[in-house]
Amino acid sequence: MKPFLGIDLTTDKKNEQINGTEFLIQEPSSALSDALEASAKKADKTVEKAKLPMLFRIIQYICGVGALIIAAGIFRATSRTDTTLADSYQNAPILFWAVGVCAVIWLILWIYSKQKSKTVMETDESEQTFSNLDGVVDAIYKELSVPNDAKTVDVLSFFYKTEDGSIKVHEKPMQLAQYFNPEFKIFADSENLYLVNLDGKYAFPLSSFKEIHTVKKGTRIIRWNKEEMFNKGIYKEYKLAADKFGCIHCKEHHILEIDHRGETFGIYIPCYELPIFEEFIK
Repeated sequence: MKPFLGIDLTTDKKNEQINGTEFLIQEPSSALSDALEASAKKADKTVEKAKLPMLFRIIQYICGVGALIIAAGIFRATSRTDTTLADSYQNAPILFWAVGVCAVIWLILWIYSKQKSKTVMETDESEQTFSNLDGVVDAIYKELSVPNDAKTVDVLSFFYKTEDGSIKVHEKPMQLAQYFNPEFKIFADSENLYLVNLDGKYAFPLSSFKEIHTVKKGTRIIRWNKEEMFNKGIYKEYKLAADKFGCIHCKEHHILEIDHRGETFGIYIPCYELPIFEEFIK
């Protein structure tokens, strides 16, 4: 099976080609693609401008982590030796002062970062920058004939190698999660299911769908895209969890198998998106 949006590293570990061009039926015009790139760069610069300088961010991180580690050490030592916090303070006052100083520095930098972000983001120039970006995005979706009421879904993308005919997910060094989850607009007509993002429009004939099967295996996804929290509302039933890096952990995922000219493809679906896909392929 060939994973849609998968990147095959079996014979070329530097491969960057994503599977699925067979289903790509339309791409944005060059004019809109260029406009998107320019608008996105300007938006990125605005976001970067709204952040603390890198040196301050490093100091804030060190102070925050340092305060937590020292405080945890104090409480652990106190609980193990049956001493009071007052006694611990008498024995090592410098540690208590270190926690306080680190915590205060972290708090000051946190407040400053919030104020700086608000100041930058609320300027007319920033608002115009993001308005222009939204306008280009809307224009691309309109050009690709995406209905206004189209829903948005995550689809899984990943690096993999084929071993003995089986797909093995491959994680590169420093890669935080097994799976990436780009967003797509999803809709259908009488013939095709469509997945559309800012790179183009993919069409999957409804007649080519074979089955959806479930992979009951831990699935670690790079980020959470939804406005509603992963552990609230309609997503609560999936018992999702987040780690310290913001990656989302699922207990399973699903694969929609497609027969394309004698070759089997698979659209990898996060567990929380299955109900939306099922609306279109019943």
